[in-house]
Amino acid sequence: MNINELGEDLEQQFGKPRNITEENVRFMLSLIKEEFDGTKVNENVEKPSLEAFGMTILAVMSYQTTPWEELAKKPSIRKTLKYIAIRGNSHYDEMEALTKELIRKHFDGITQKMVLGFLKIIRGVSNEERPTKLIEYTPFAAQYYAIHHGLHQLIRGEHPDDAAVIIHCAIEDGILFPTIPRSLLVDEFNLKKSSFDKYFSKYHINLEYESDAVKKQVEEKIKYHRRSLRNAIGYNVTDNNNVHFYDRKLGRKNFLSMIIAYCRSIFRF
Repeated sequence: MNINELGEDLEQQFGKPRNITEENVRFMLSLIKEEFDGTKVNENVEKPSLEAFGMTILAVMSYQTTPWEELAKKPSIRKTLKYIAIRGNSHYDEMEALTKELIRKHFDGITQKMVLGFLKIIRGVSNEERPTKLIEYTPFAAQYYAIHHGLHQLIRGEHPDDAAVIIHCAIEDGILFPTIPRSLLVDEFNLKKSSFDKYFSKYHINLEYESDAVKKQVEEKIKYHRRSLRNAIGYNVTDNNNVHFYDRKLGRKNFLSMIIAYCRSIFRF
């Protein structure tokens, strides 16, 4: 039995492995949607009690493999998570006041290190730069920062010809939607529009009309840039054309930042 067959056998017996990060992203997004009226998100959500805030910190930090939706079956934790998701980005002073008061109260089971660590997470969210519109054109919003960083790292300073190949590979691999506007790509990566349009059309649309010699040369260039792109972002594509991101150590700060970035891209925070 090879490794693929072993994986299929395990999946049949135990089901697909749970991706806790993605589950938590979906849950936090659902909490924000509850306060979305179709135009904007209501930020006037009820402030949790100090006890509820402390309980949430204890639950999240102590049960890191438990999905937040399960932790939020306790109403006070649910209310606190919604408050953090909606107000944590632009009302850091409120979070800071709660955490400082929590430290002074000395609740059993909640260490100062735990509280300060949670405060650091919220501070990181508060200072997070606004994501670009690129996040609206990837099916992997939870991997936005890896995608954004990887693309910029590869395209920065490159000739429009190479930039066009890299973006073509990202679209063909399913990292970016085919509907992403060229004007957005030009602005995002600081490209010259006329040059980029010419090369992008060559690789993404008109390659079938080129000679065999040109096609072979282009295929080698695409192969090279595709490998570089996958290494820079950290993913591969399976035989079934499914994108698989490599396991990364995801700190809580970056995790919550991704939630805020995703929600802001949808609700225009």
